[in-house]
Amino acid sequence: MKSLRSRIMHFVRRWHARVGVIAAIFFLFLAISGVALNHTDALHLAKTPVQASWLMRWYGLKPEIPANGYVFKDGYFAASDERWVLNGSELQDLGLPESKPEIVGAAAWADMYAIASSEHLFLYTKDGKQVDHLFAASLPAPLIERLGLLGSTTAPQLVLKTAIGDFASADGLSWQKLNAADGVAWLDKEALPQSLSASLTKSFSPSLPLERIVLDLHSGRFMGSYGPLVMDIAALLLMVLSISGVWIYIRTSRKRPKH
Repeated sequence: MKSLRSRIMHFVRRWHARVGVIAAIFFLFLAISGVALNHTDALHLAKTPVQASWLMRWYGLKPEIPANGYVFKDGYFAASDERWVLNGSELQDLGLPESKPEIVGAAAWADMYAIASSEHLFLYTKDGKQVDHLFAASLPAPLIERLGLLGSTTAPQLVLKTAIGDFASADGLSWQKLNAADGVAWLDKEALPQSLSASLTKSFSPSLPLERIVLDLHSGRFMGSYGPLVMDIAALLLMVLSISGVWIYIRTSRKRPKH
């Protein structure tokens, strides 16, 4: 019959192996995600958006697709509180906070696009690269009310409607006050056509940076409110594994013959 010490040793060895397998899975997962977070800049985790629909539903994020926008002959512009989309591509490097200001006008102007909020005027190339960002101090009036075009279709002037009058510019830098606003085609929001539905759904679907997802996986928050508890249990199992491993080593080393 086995002694009590032998039975205890057998029990500890058996559960040490079982706990070891479980803990190893979590430890490997934590190690990989931890290494990724330590090199987030090199791996571009913060700049890699993840837009999988099932994952966004898991986070409780839903697309906010605007019904109205600005339609041009060669494209469209639509905006939500979180993103601006020009011809299906999100505009980056706006120099604005995450919550975007309300748009008062957008126009396809000469070989550029002009987009205005009450205190900002943005100029973009046809491929969506920002040419200029004019603040209120660089504009003829502190607040813009509307955006319009004046003149021929080939070389129109950009017009700003403000509380102190209307101002026109051929280059977006020098402005002249208009004595009369006759002939100005004011640009207002309109219902976006149904043909843009697929493009709008793709452009305005929510996304999260890969860094956020890896961080939530590492901390356990990805699994909801009980996720951190699961990771705590995994850490506790690792502690038990370490203690039992040390105990087995000590017990085994004592039985070895000394040379």
